Amino acid sequence: MTPRQTAAAAAADLKWLTNSAALLRRRVRYTPAEAMWWGLVRLLTEDLGLSLNAAAYAATAALRATNSQPRVTASTDPSGSVSIVVDLARYKSIFLANLSRALIHETPRRRGRIKSRATGDDAVSAAWRHGNDIGLLQSALERTPAERLGLLEANVEFVKAARQAPK
Repeated sequence: MTPRQTAAAAAADLKWLTNSAALLRRRVRYTPAEAMWWGLVRLLTEDLGLSLNAAAYAATAALRATNSQPRVTASTDPSGSVSIVVDLARYKSIFLANLSRALIHETPRRRGRIKSRATGDDAVSAAWRHGNDIGLLQSALERTPAERLGLLEANVEFVKAARQAPK
């Protein structure tokens, strides 16, 4: 994944991702699992107002849970009266939609010229590889342009006569 894809999958700004990694003294790895972690950290900091360190700790605790638990307690105060519960099934569903969008829309363009369309013999061989019957193509290519034009005019005369014939 590229940095832009990781930021898009985490639903975060690339600048936020870079600055947060520097504050946490954490290297950003451009993988889907890392994007999932960063997305949860962003969600906890920006939407719930947790500090970056607390959000990082809670995200790590939440994502370490087994897949059998749909809701995970990410953090609890010492008295147990307040806790942060993460609905992992819902979060993973949202994250996978973001990841799909990032991989489709944030894919970098390839460098260099765009491959040109096949012409001449390349087009015929491409049609053959695609599974088309190229017998008519080969017979037409063996004729001169004047012969092909004569066949075309004969076909036009045939179609005109067929249209004018009584039904």
